Amino acid sequence: MLKKIILSLAAVTVIVIVLSVIIDTRRNNSFTPAPSRPSESIQMDPDGLLYAFHHDLEVDAEEQDINIENICRYVDGRYDCSDFRLVSLMRILYLYPEGLSEDQHARIKQTLTSFKYWLDEPGADSMCYWSENHQILFATAELLAGKLYPDEIFSNDGLIGREHQARGRERVLTWLEQRWNYGFTEYYSNVYYVEDIGPMSNLIDLSDDDEIITKTQIIMDLLIHDLATQSYKGTFLTTSGRAYENNRKSGQNNSMKSVAQYIWGYPLGGEDRKGMDLGFQFIENYEVPEVIRLIGLDHSEQVIKASNGLNVSELKGEGLIGLETHQIMMQWAMESFTNPEIISNTVDIINEYDLLSQSSFNAFTMINYSALRRLGLLPVISKVLHPQSNGNAIQRGNVYTFKNDSFFMSTSQNYHPGTHGDQQAVWQATLSNDLSIFSAHPAVWPDEKGPNGNSPTYWAGEGRLPHSVQNRNINMSLYNIPEKPGLMEKRIIPYTHFWFPELYFDEVILEEKHIFGRLGDVYVGVSTKNPITYIIPEELTKDGTISDPEGRREVIQEGLEAFWITEISTADEEGDFNSFRQRIMENPVSYEKKRLTYASNDHQLELTWQGDFKVDGEIQNLEYNRFDSSYIQAERKAETMEFEFGGEKLFLDFHNRIRESR
Repeated sequence: MLKKIILSLAAVTVIVIVLSVIIDTRRNNSFTPAPSRPSESIQMDPDGLLYAFHHDLEVDAEEQDINIENICRYVDGRYDCSDFRLVSLMRILYLYPEGLSEDQHARIKQTLTSFKYWLDEPGADSMCYWSENHQILFATAELLAGKLYPDEIFSNDGLIGREHQARGRERVLTWLEQRWNYGFTEYYSNVYYVEDIGPMSNLIDLSDDDEIITKTQIIMDLLIHDLATQSYKGTFLTTSGRAYENNRKSGQNNSMKSVAQYIWGYPLGGEDRKGMDLGFQFIENYEVPEVIRLIGLDHSEQVIKASNGLNVSELKGEGLIGLETHQIMMQWAMESFTNPEIISNTVDIINEYDLLSQSSFNAFTMINYSALRRLGLLPVISKVLHPQSNGNAIQRGNVYTFKNDSFFMSTSQNYHPGTHGDQQAVWQATLSNDLSIFSAHPAVWPDEKGPNGNSPTYWAGEGRLPHSVQNRNINMSLYNIPEKPGLMEKRIIPYTHFWFPELYFDEVILEEKHIFGRLGDVYVGVSTKNPITYIIPEELTKDGTISDPEGRREVIQEGLEAFWITEISTADEEGDFNSFRQRIMENPVSYEKKRLTYASNDHQLELTWQGDFKVDGEIQNLEYNRFDSSYIQAERKAETMEFEFGGEKLFLDFHNRIRESR
């Protein structure tokens, strides 16, 4: 009898599971991704219009009509990055309303009062709301739109303007507090910091809320401090949570160069840039604290340590896994979606807000099954299969920076070696605004799309992350790459490479397992495990001639097991370049059983793969406080912070809204 009952229950269970799978499959198949971009290009320039109004330049009336209409048409379509278009548009509405005609005002009002400002509002679209920069962009736009039209009904959800203002305000304050507590998730990003500066400048100038203004000024101070400490003479090229190819190879495409030039006067060629950083250049209610301005001008030798963001493993302990707004904001600011710790919560959020029509989340239809969720199998699947998407998570960056008057080097210490990468820039050295060097493991072949679309690619991000560490002027990056690709990983490229553009050095010498470069009195020496060679792309050698004036740029090291040791020095330390070369080539290097040792200038560095990093036999603590430098000492989640340099001080107390230069 008992056996029959058990068999009957088992049969019913199987039937229920099968029916559940059928129902879920039909539902999942009903979702079609919404377009993230218009089918035809829409030409618009809100930043250029703001620039013209600010400088009282004449604007052709017909061109302005077309510009406004195209901005509104793009935003009405709810295409990705619609929030970018609202930064300068809001500034125009608040500060230069007389520059717009009645019809233009009416057209903009129609757009702003029908827009979707957050995940929980109705409507299917593929706008990215959740990354760190998009969060503050959308929240600021909602706050300011609600303030502008307080009694108007916003047609998308039926709330009035002042209700939207309150919703935006709540998310703005959450975002600011998370930056105070943990730093920037997209840390040191010369791509995305400008997209934080734009909306923060609007909050400071356009809000009439004292709490919002003061807290935003405080977080702006922290961002500018990042820029000051992580730049080489204004060139903001450093290790980062998010970076792209053209923002790593030199400072020429650096989105932050106009900000650095505006603050410190460095000649970086940023004067003609017209982006959302215009709001900062035109800001009226913020002045860079003198101590931070002086830090940005300090070229003395400095070792700077800092902690930015959270590891996925820390989210639970911080109470940041769940369906509440502040939990979603922190988890998804990290771009962490499929990691074992949070995959179940991700699927819950997607279903709670009906996001399967989002192009970014449509792939979750493959695992969006009630049976998997109820049986708790999603974390197991993620842990066992370890998909490439787990590498999307921007995790805590414990950054070590060494800088002086001659060069700059920085590393995200021990950043999850061996795991999948995405847009992380693990280490970087900068010698000038034109010359940056770094190693990487390419994720795909050149000109091939990355597994996540625009990343990771041949130069952006990493296929597999290195075990990278730094002590003063030496970086050691150790790679152990698997033979076969993992789930969702396109392929395994069987080599690592190094960006070492000969054109921007005064002298380059390539040896079998060394490459040396000289720029003025700055010397670079790189030592490797396997033989290295410059690779010349095919398009450079048509008819046997080099058609590209940049010539040799990429150094290749074949092999799945590899290391790159980079040491930078100067003529003052070494004498002539040949003496430096000879010393580097004579420095003892050994690699055995995944342990790399390197001796230089009476110091011994030892790195064990996914293990300890030792300097002169002493294990290094690679988990840092929030700030650890001669300018400031602060723990993570500090109650107060005080910066001091050059006889100037800045005291910050976020929760009590105190911002005092002393």
